[in-house]
Amino acid sequence: MLKVRRSTVFAYMLPMLIMLAVLNLTPIFYTLYLSTTNNTLFNDEYKFIGLTNYQTLLFRSDSDLYYVMGLTVLYVVVCIALFLIVGLATALSLNNPKIKGQPFWRAVMIVPWAMPYAISSLIWKFLFNYDFGPINQIGRVFFGPGFGIPWLTNPILAFMAVVIVNVWLTFPFFTVVILGSLQSIPQEINESARVDGANAWQRFTSITLPLLAPAITPATILSAVTTFQMFGTVYFITQGGPITDAAHPGATSFVMIYMYLQVLGGAADNIHYAQIATFAVSIFIILGSLTFLASATASWAQNRGVTA
Repeated sequence: MLKVRRSTVFAYMLPMLIMLAVLNLTPIFYTLYLSTTNNTLFNDEYKFIGLTNYQTLLFRSDSDLYYVMGLTVLYVVVCIALFLIVGLATALSLNNPKIKGQPFWRAVMIVPWAMPYAISSLIWKFLFNYDFGPINQIGRVFFGPGFGIPWLTNPILAFMAVVIVNVWLTFPFFTVVILGSLQSIPQEINESARVDGANAWQRFTSITLPLLAPAITPATILSAVTTFQMFGTVYFITQGGPITDAAHPGATSFVMIYMYLQVLGGAADNIHYAQIATFAVSIFIILGSLTFLASATASWAQNRGVTA
């Protein structure tokens, strides 16, 4: 058998590693440097100002960071909870042998996940339209011509609307993950528990859920990060609005939407690149810390369960 020294392998991989480092690290370091300047669109002679931008972002009473972060975290928490509930309920239904035509229902269930998000978002925006959207049109048939739900103009309803769309787009992923994990659970375990007198709820909470945890945990972390960074779906439906207070961003101005509007939005005049870079670096640190904490907690819980 041909043997190759590690140094030879590393020498062949070195150009690729250097290229990856340049492509990935250069934007990060440049953004970090930019956040320590006073660079704006019309400021060609910007200078180094240290941590002033971070002090302004973190400690000013009118900073948008905490509002946008709180709004985004609430969005992520609500979506993840619904992902789990809807995905688990759908997977349990599709795993039930009494359900007829399971291949058909599984194929139908994949459609929201497989459809391009831009098309799905525009369809949902049409469904939510106040004047001629099918949801309100059907409501007027039953409740009269005055019926109308302001899905996209009411802050709470707009938030609910983008949550509904995101759940509709994402729950098939959780269903597939949970369904695959359910089918890998030996039936003998449930049968033994049934013989020992455990009811359906006890078998579900004591056997099924613990065995599903190793599959659900990484899917939850991945979906939380993806939802935190969501842009296209929300922007197509609400553009970050509705705006009810000029002092605060819109009701659906999540992190990515807010950053986009600050740089390329209609209200952006003298774009403060340094401040946007500061916001991006802060979000990067917060998101990275939360992801690391969630992964460490999940690993600890899994190891504890295995040890127990």
